[in-house]
Amino acid sequence: MRRFEAFTDWLMKLAGRPGLSKRPAPPVAIEELMERLLASRDVEWTCDDVHRCLDQYAELMVRGARGGADAARVLPMVQQHLDMCPDCREEYEALLRILRAQ
Repeated sequence: MRRFEAFTDWLMKLAGRPGLSKRPAPPVAIEELMERLLASRDVEWTCDDVHRCLDQYAELMVRGARGGADAARVLPMVQQHLDMCPDCREEYEALLRILRAQ
């Protein structure tokens, strides 16, 4: 954990160091990496884990919009993964479009 904290501290200092202000801002990829590193948790689900229950999560989300259960509260690990993984997020949004069209 110390390595992770030291690395994120270094990245934060690098991004905000006054001596670097004359240089262009860090590329978007570095900023996204920093955000993902800071948002990571000790336990995370893989894409395979999320794919196993993504349809249930999407259905809960659609029902939640109609007054049903809150999907993010019922399956927080899925929500956390979707916040971090653009590929799974894209698949999830496609599922939502299909379910809402029915």
